[in-house]
Amino acid sequence: MNGTKKLIMTLLPVVVLGLGTTAQAQETPPPSDAPPPPPPTTHRSSSSGDGAGLGFGATYTLSGVSPLLGIGGFPALNVVYDMGLFHVEGMLGFNSDPPGAPGGDRTNTWLFGAGGWYHLHKGASSDLSAGGVVAINYQSQGPVSDTLTAIEPGIYARAFVTPNFAVFFRGGLAFVLGNDNGASYFLGGQPLLGGGFTYFLR
Repeated sequence: MNGTKKLIMTLLPVVVLGLGTTAQAQETPPPSDAPPPPPPTTHRSSSSGDGAGLGFGATYTLSGVSPLLGIGGFPALNVVYDMGLFHVEGMLGFNSDPPGAPGGDRTNTWLFGAGGWYHLHKGASSDLSAGGVVAINYQSQGPVSDTLTAIEPGIYARAFVTPNFAVFFRGGLAFVLGNDNGASYFLGGQPLLGGGFTYFLR
């Protein structure tokens, strides 16, 4: 009898320790060796946060893509500053054509412009804006010169291909003042394939 009691007293602590170890093992989840999945990559539009900041690219004026107005289209340097809620831009372009006849004068054309765009709608990697551009086209050939002023209200749709690179399409009305035929206007648009991009330094 004394031997049985001694055996029970010896086994009891072993059983209690074993049950405690089993319960603790069940409460602690096994460590995971797999790393957590990376967050999805998104191209945030200029409307996210504080805007895309300073950018450079190329663009066309709406009136410049129409040969009917006698201006002739050529791309202009586009300098953009994006502040999130809206963005402003400046344009500068130069073109020099050779003389049409021997001994003639070259035709030089300068383009200066400025515009502003308010962001109406913001997407994950795009935005839609309303605003306009005012551009001055100065053309000279020897002693003869001509100055045309274009006022171009419209809409501006932009897509960010990467966080730094955006392409855009601009369409609206173009009013041209100052040519020999008086004031004229037409409906026009900037084709995306003809230019229209900005690279932001962010």
